[in-house]
Amino acid sequence: MEKLDTYSSTRQRLEEILAHLAGSVREESSRQALADVSSQLADNRFSLVVAGQFKRGKTTFINALLGSNLLPVAIIPVTSIITVVGYGEELKIELFLKDGYHQDIDRDQLPQYITEKQNPDNMKQVDRVEILYPSPYLKNHVQLIDTPGVASIHSHNTETTYGFLPKADAAVFMVSVDPPLTEAELHFLADLKEYAARIFFVQNKIDTVDEKDRAESLAFTRSVIGERLGFDNATIYPLSAKNALEGKLSGDPEMVTGSGLPVFEEMLDRFLMNEKGSVILASAAGKTQNIIAQETFSSRLMQQSLQEPLSNLEEKIALFQESLKEISLERSDSKLLVRQEANRLVNEILLPDLEALKERETRQLQTELDIMAETAGDLGNRDFAEALDELLRERVHDIFNHWRLHEQEQLNGSLARMLRRLVERTNRIIERLAAVSSELFGTEMSGFTVDESLAGESSFSFKLDEDVKIALESMTEAAALMLPKRLAHRRILGEARERAAKQIDRHCGRMRHDLTGRIEVTVADFSRRLDGAVDAAIRGIDEALMAGQEARTKSAAELESFEIELARRLSALEEASAEIRQLVREL
Repeated sequence: MEKLDTYSSTRQRLEEILAHLAGSVREESSRQALADVSSQLADNRFSLVVAGQFKRGKTTFINALLGSNLLPVAIIPVTSIITVVGYGEELKIELFLKDGYHQDIDRDQLPQYITEKQNPDNMKQVDRVEILYPSPYLKNHVQLIDTPGVASIHSHNTETTYGFLPKADAAVFMVSVDPPLTEAELHFLADLKEYAARIFFVQNKIDTVDEKDRAESLAFTRSVIGERLGFDNATIYPLSAKNALEGKLSGDPEMVTGSGLPVFEEMLDRFLMNEKGSVILASAAGKTQNIIAQETFSSRLMQQSLQEPLSNLEEKIALFQESLKEISLERSDSKLLVRQEANRLVNEILLPDLEALKERETRQLQTELDIMAETAGDLGNRDFAEALDELLRERVHDIFNHWRLHEQEQLNGSLARMLRRLVERTNRIIERLAAVSSELFGTEMSGFTVDESLAGESSFSFKLDEDVKIALESMTEAAALMLPKRLAHRRILGEARERAAKQIDRHCGRMRHDLTGRIEVTVADFSRRLDGAVDAAIRGIDEALMAGQEARTKSAAELESFEIELARRLSALEEASAEIRQLVREL
């Protein structure tokens, strides 16, 4: 309880610092950033993501923690949907679809929506499932997140998991004893490291090998993640999630103890009680320190401009402007890279995927029309035409709704990786600015971060009614000519097959326009934000220097008042920064 009391008092003090800082910052952007940090503290939900390669036992592990067969498992890759398990006094399961629709479902309905077998390729367009469950692990706003396994034959599962990583506060990374670690897992772990503030390592399935092989596997995994990814002396928890779950369900404490789960549970208990709040507070404190650093930079630069002889100041400003010419060239190179990367994304991923879709689905849809024609051969001409039209309408909707969502996830993953590289490139530009300002004015500035995702909702919509109406008129005319059923059906089927190819081609074109436009919007918006970050750094220097120069025109009394206010602001910023550092040390 002492730790929880410490967390509450520390959080309250940090909120007070944020409120006080709002009156000590100059920039409106800084005030907004402080408000955002306050909102983060107000909603202190903590997401513990269980992630790893497919078939490592992630779902069984979550079930073992909960002591219940809550989530479905099987011998083949099962989980295909993000499943969020939070605390509730009683079980409640809510299904969320990608179109925004949501509804409560029963426990026995869960496999219909979150498993690859019953919802292949996420044909049901499920966004996520949220479960409330009465488990002590989930109190204090903790959520356990079950993610689809990466590197399986179901590529959409990998993209779904990557899409959720930015929301992770901490993660349980699961490997198994055989094979101990794969190259794909290392790549995924490297990406996970960029998002999660804390990673716990679990080596599952220790019941499948003897003690000697278990020790070798454990040593190998520890060595590889240390050498390749910098996780030196990482604690890896050996575990049999299968035995742990069976032991809990059967009430066999010896089996549970032998599974290794109690050792991990004890660590997790300590973390959730003692460190979970620390991670949240540390994140908020870090963001606040960044705001303070930017405001301190601006204020100190003003002071420097007041202290410098005017001739020296003008010379330094001229040198700074000269440096901006070189930095401007680097910015132009970055913009060119943005356009090239966006074109590559379209030409190497989107267009080939659309071409493959058109070829595959045209052939498949025409085959389905042929089968329908055989089974509906006894229908009258008009009923036969309407049956084919209904099939055509439903299948085109299904094809493009499903493909659009899957392609969006894939593009999101590729786009995020591309934009991360651009962030690094732009940060190097800002580092150049920092170096120049430090050399000329004795000041420092901080970097920045920005989100990456496919922008906006899709503008794609279906336009089939007019085509169907025209088709039906043509078919009605065929019937009116009183053609024999066999001939009329052949003509109707031929027209339906032609329309299938035409509809697939037309919608592929519209899908290309929709997704290409969204990529362009995302990249353009991202590029503006990159430019904005550099512009903000330059503007901060310019405005501080101008404010300092302008102050020189004030009367002696006004200048003295300005300097006093500047000193007061710096003092308040420095005090807040020192207090935050002390709070972080106490976490």
